[in-house]
Amino acid sequence: MKHMNLFFPQWQGAGKTKELLKGARDIKEKYMDTEKFFEVLVDEEENNQVENDILGYHTLLQQLKAANSIINKEIPDCIFTVGGGCDVEIIPVSYLNHKLSGDLTVLWFDAHGDLNTPESSPSKNFHGMPLRTLLGDGNRQMIQTAFSQLKPAQLLMVGQRDLDEPEERYVKEKKVSMLDAEEFALNPNGVIEEIGLKGSKNLYVHIDLDVLDFEEFPYVMVPSPGGIKSTLLLDLLRNLTEHFNVVGLSLLEYTGSEEKKIKILSDIIEIGLKI
Repeated sequence: MKHMNLFFPQWQGAGKTKELLKGARDIKEKYMDTEKFFEVLVDEEENNQVENDILGYHTLLQQLKAANSIINKEIPDCIFTVGGGCDVEIIPVSYLNHKLSGDLTVLWFDAHGDLNTPESSPSKNFHGMPLRTLLGDGNRQMIQTAFSQLKPAQLLMVGQRDLDEPEERYVKEKKVSMLDAEEFALNPNGVIEEIGLKGSKNLYVHIDLDVLDFEEFPYVMVPSPGGIKSTLLLDLLRNLTEHFNVVGLSLLEYTGSEEKKIKILSDIIEIGLKI
């Protein structure tokens, strides 16, 4: 099995601040300084222009194409992605879905839905649109950077507690499987049961760190009250690697910290390096 560590510190999808660029570099330098990475180079110049209802549209499009090219050249079997914003997921998720001919369940840990389209997004920030893009809705050129499209039945969303109204409508209309933070806390192993019902042994795990309890882990850009305890998340991740073929894992939306090392980050990275 060919493993790839992908470093994709894309920050423009989160707006005009470079906090996610700083956070991604913090992970790379403090936690993964001895690891080999394939890096997607990102523009550090500010881009305040909204085009096609997406802030920083042209820059984001070019960076997604660059990530596509790197993965397409290497043809990995599994990918550990460190970012950056949630919008980086469009490339590794769609690649693995294509490679596995759709035999993939995507587990989306996130406080938010990431299900807006450019038209429905109140902020025009692209990190609120990647899951909807992966499902084939939104800007055509962004969709075309992906290797494939997901079906709603492939998704299990966990930890969401801050969805916009259009996102809530989409979840109901498409019958997307979802366990909110409270439901997860009551029955963490319910995630394993839900994934089992999907019928695939292959699993991609998306982790936006704002899914965690904000009081316990405040180093995120878009905090939301409540959230999942880090011990519960970590226990589940370890169980998932025993029950399923985890082909992808991501660690995203970290803003950086002055702390030397944070245990939950070290633990997730350890798992990611082993998939």
